[in-house]
Amino acid sequence: MDDAVAGADAVPRRVLGTRIRRVKGDFLIGDEDKALLLEDIAAFIFVSLDGRRSTAAVARLVADEYGVDEEQALEDVLEFLGDLVEKKIVEW
Repeated sequence: MDDAVAGADAVPRRVLGTRIRRVKGDFLIGDEDKALLLEDIAAFIFVSLDGRRSTAAVARLVADEYGVDEEQALEDVLEFLGDLVEKKIVEW
């Protein structure tokens, strides 16, 4: 699925073969010279990507965990996942 058409019903999943290290509850993704550090809510979203949950389901988890509006959570999750798709860390 093209990241431009991914929406609430899309099921994001982590790309196999991506280097992931857990560091004190955060995630370091990629190689040392091009690593991406996912902290707090970004790490929470990343952990929620189990290949079964839809984007809307992940947004509901975020809304519940952080006490934010579900619609806003969905917008934020879609934007974040779009960034991860561009970096080839997540696919639809």
